[in-house]
Amino acid sequence: NLRLFITFRRFLDMAIIHAKTEEEIFKHVGGDKAIVLNFWASWCGPCQMFANVLNEVDADYADKVQVIKVNVDEAQQLAGAFQVQGIPHSRIIIGNGMTDPITGFVPYGQMKEILDEVLTK
Repeated sequence: NLRLFITFRRFLDMAIIHAKTEEEIFKHVGGDKAIVLNFWASWCGPCQMFANVLNEVDADYADKVQVIKVNVDEAQQLAGAFQVQGIPHSRIIIGNGMTDPITGFVPYGQMKEILDEVLTK
């Protein structure tokens, strides 16, 4: 039963947020977790591949990172505000700072290296 509880607890901690407004994003900024903000579209093949990477990030970094996804077709103004010119396009927000864009598909190993570097600063 303890194993089931731990699995269920980990499931509860994994929660990718789907945002459509700046308010939905910025209510998480400045919290105790870094944010991986990902802009994507359902018709984008590399976005679909990167979604699997983000699921792994969400599972492995649940206590340190909040993944927030923005569908560019549903939130064009938001994509414009973040100067998204191609997808997938991701940024890491930590504290009051934001990383340079991470564009295109990034394999999990590379994403892990990026996160580990950002989280240790």
